[in-house]
Amino acid sequence: MDHTSHPAAPAPALPLSGKRLLDFSQGVAGPYCAMLLAELGAEVIKVEPPEGDWIRAVGTLVQPNESSAHLCLNRNKRSISLDLKHPEGRAIAARLAARSDIIVQNFRLGVMDKFGLGYDTLAANNPRLIYATIFGFGEDGPLAHAPATDSVMQAFGGLMSINGDDGPPLRVGNMVSDMLAGSYLSQGVLAALLTMANTGRGQQVSVSLLDALVAFQAPPVMEYLVTGKVPARSGRNHPLMAPSGTYKVRDGFVTLVATQRLWPKFCTAVGMPELIDDPRFATNEVRVQHRDALQQLIVPFFEGKTKAELLEISSRHDLVCAPINDYRELLEHEQVKASGLMRDWSHPALGSFSGSRNPIRYAEMAPVWGVSPLLGEHTRDILSGDIGMPAEQIARLEADGIVLANRVTARGAAS
Repeated sequence: MDHTSHPAAPAPALPLSGKRLLDFSQGVAGPYCAMLLAELGAEVIKVEPPEGDWIRAVGTLVQPNESSAHLCLNRNKRSISLDLKHPEGRAIAARLAARSDIIVQNFRLGVMDKFGLGYDTLAANNPRLIYATIFGFGEDGPLAHAPATDSVMQAFGGLMSINGDDGPPLRVGNMVSDMLAGSYLSQGVLAALLTMANTGRGQQVSVSLLDALVAFQAPPVMEYLVTGKVPARSGRNHPLMAPSGTYKVRDGFVTLVATQRLWPKFCTAVGMPELIDDPRFATNEVRVQHRDALQQLIVPFFEGKTKAELLEISSRHDLVCAPINDYRELLEHEQVKASGLMRDWSHPALGSFSGSRNPIRYAEMAPVWGVSPLLGEHTRDILSGDIGMPAEQIARLEADGIVLANRVTARGAAS
């Protein structure tokens, strides 16, 4: 046996190392897609208007142009601030696009073509280009040009119709369609890159907020298609299973799911073994039909327990149950700490702060964990280093307001 000490093998290069992505998008969906690809090694240049991506003003402002939303959606990027309404700003963007492998954009339909930065124009000089677009309602149809936000999409796309109790429909408390569309588009870009490796040609890739949200709702949509019945808002209860939902206990709330396999265990755990063979509750289908009668029997059991007591009973009977945590309880839980999901970043202006990393784990890769850029933080470096622009020309563009440059000299200070 060879006991010779060997140096550890170098970590393999990330799959998108050497690929350049030009991110024209603002808000959530496009920037999230570009960030996911940056974490796989792509060099991402974020192109922002002089006033910055509007997401820099969403959420809590930790300093001007640095918001909580921006910090978690634009990690691992360099920022160049260009006025695309000015011909020289568009010319710089076109030069960068000619040197890029991927474009991500979410302007309204036709805007990039007006800027001379549409797919046909850019692909004529760069046929290997992957051009990825986020639409609101889609590229076709009567609403193709309509404005779209996540709240609008949750309403139009059906999600609010199944969320809430007997009161008004409720939106989910996160930007669901945006995060989904960004995730889907990153998959599309990766697939297009694999195809390009075989064919030598790029292509357009797109996803709409509407399509992403409808695809996300496949189970309830299919339930409607199978039954012809429009799903009602299920409130605290799972629409397709019983018992399954939110239950009030003495010191808060828990959620519990009892599938058909777990039904006998559940009945034993709550001290009602006679319900196991009750014809009203023998199968999940009839339990859903008789949900109200079942709730009247089991709710008092939950109301008499604390969260700790109920979790102990659930553990003893191998049930699926969890407390409903707020973010403080969640992030302080030992399971979340053990997962290593949260980590600290060192920001050039803000110092150290915590955030969640990419949840995907690789056995032999270490994704990039960088911070989000300040507005225009890398403008001068990109203009001089990436496209070889002389310092005198950069100074003139700054003076004319066509580009904006911002360099941090100390924590909280910029020049």
